[in-house]
Amino acid sequence: MTPQDYLVEMNFTPFATLLGPQELLAFTERMALPTLEGLEKLAASGRILAGGTYLAAIGFTFIARVNSPEELDDMMGSLPLWPRAQTRIVALGTFARRAAGVRGMVERLKAADASGDTARKLP
Repeated sequence: MTPQDYLVEMNFTPFATLLGPQELLAFTERMALPTLEGLEKLAASGRILAGGTYLAAIGFTFIARVNSPEELDDMMGSLPLWPRAQTRIVALGTFARRAAGVRGMVERLKAADASGDTARKLP
């Protein structure tokens, strides 16, 4: 199976009320640090190709490489902060594949122009 790359953005909304010191400590120890450690492990294993934390905001962006959407779903579900995150995932294509498609379109346009079939629509 060919691996697929995905752009993952995880944003976190602020708490409705300010956390007290004990609540903040518990949240950090149970959720934030384990999530960061999990992301570090995923990066070390090659399942995250690049990424990092947002600057001056709370969130992460990374490129995940997985063999299936189910594997990505499992990866995301393993992160303690995932249920609290607003997550956006975009499947990424390759530049080579897009270039091949554009080259094909150029060839079709040239062929249509050479045959005088200018009424043909773009694909």
